[in-house]
Amino acid sequence: MNMKPYQKTLPEEKLYLNVLNLSFKNNFLKLPAFVSSCDSYKKAWERLIAAKKINYDPLKEWERLEKNNINFITAKEKSYPSLLKEINNFPLGIYVKGEIQQENNFIAVVGTRKSSPYGELVTEKIVKELINYNFTIVSGLAYGIDAIAHKAALKSGGKTIAVLGSGLDRVLPEGNKNLAKEILLKKGGLISEYPLETEPKKYYFPWRNRIISGLCRATLIIEAPEKSGALITTRFALEQNREIFAIPGSIFNPNSLGPNNLIKEGAKLVSGIEDILEELNISFAKKENLEKNSDLEKQINNPLEKQIYQSLSPVEPLAIDKIVEKFNLKSNEVLACLTSLELKGAAKDLGGGNYIKIN
Repeated sequence: MNMKPYQKTLPEEKLYLNVLNLSFKNNFLKLPAFVSSCDSYKKAWERLIAAKKINYDPLKEWERLEKNNINFITAKEKSYPSLLKEINNFPLGIYVKGEIQQENNFIAVVGTRKSSPYGELVTEKIVKELINYNFTIVSGLAYGIDAIAHKAALKSGGKTIAVLGSGLDRVLPEGNKNLAKEILLKKGGLISEYPLETEPKKYYFPWRNRIISGLCRATLIIEAPEKSGALITTRFALEQNREIFAIPGSIFNPNSLGPNNLIKEGAKLVSGIEDILEELNISFAKKENLEKNSDLEKQINNPLEKQIYQSLSPVEPLAIDKIVEKFNLKSNEVLACLTSLELKGAAKDLGGGNYIKIN
């Protein structure tokens, strides 16, 4: 096969992993074991060719991704979400449509498909407040709480990401296709570990929930009966050593059983945004202080300071050496900028050379 068109810009492993995904799309859980038995994605592909178990052309399939404006990111690339790579059974690659920036601000918001008016109001309120603190809302595009969380984020002018249990050309449920389009239109993103043409299977949805929680530092559950799929997300979050938050509800409402039981087991009870911010060590500021964000940025006149400020997160501390590496600077240059940002009230040293943005 002639690889010349992509030799300089596209690693061969992306081409081969994509066609391997396609070849295993009906038996996807067996792919990691098969790949691990080979020395490379290319050799795995050649092994399938020799066994006549593959009929996908790597270049043609890559062109299909490009035509659909889908970016395929392997776990070996820097652009692969770092939090996701920390989990067990992380995807070998993810398909992305749209944008997935500000990973450190990701929080999962999940719940039942059969939400109550109470659950809907709580979701809208909490999501709106999370957006005020620059969180990106991650959910599963399902009916009910998931869809409400996505919509509330968009309505509040924030970013949201939907993780699918099918190929990105098979957006489901049908009733949320327009919501998926709106997410992309407003600079959000769609993510899937499944290649094009992958139809949803029953077991894909609980398995994809590990990605929803794996992308995020914390998971918030709002209404879920005892056997809700949303509780699978919280179990994954627990295994991944991520924070779990739950909204309490009436003992007479079956949808409250899931969150109430999680609270009994140690999940953080959330009665307001302060509970989330406190657990994540984020200073609670009054709304009027939030509205001064743009004024604060105007005070940062030095281009390098502004660049470093924009790279900081109010949620996840960023170490000096990471900033040095990211911008290819000297340690003293970075330290001088961070000191100046601290004096302006734009950044805070949490100790050990780890900094966060102050909104």
